[in-house]
Amino acid sequence: MYPIVAPLIKINQQACTTPFACKRCLQVCPTAVFMVHETKMLRLEETDKHEPGNYRLRVAFRDKCSACNRCVDVCPNNALTIEMPEGAAI
Repeated sequence: MYPIVAPLIKINQQACTTPFACKRCLQVCPTAVFMVHETKMLRLEETDKHEPGNYRLRVAFRDKCSACNRCVDVCPNNALTIEMPEGAAI
């Protein structure tokens, strides 16, 4: 039996500045690997999804990634890369 090896998903946070406004990777990922979380919260104020830096994309379920590269293909800023570890196969 082979061990399950998850792909390495890298996010360039300087390129992905408004992930909640874009949401392309979130919508195209068949296994829902990504999450977006707020980085700036003000009491009783709605956070502007178009202001850079208010939200941050993160990989929540890396072990669910099938390395289909759909997220890489749709990213308008080329902020995502997926690499398979040495000797891994899906």
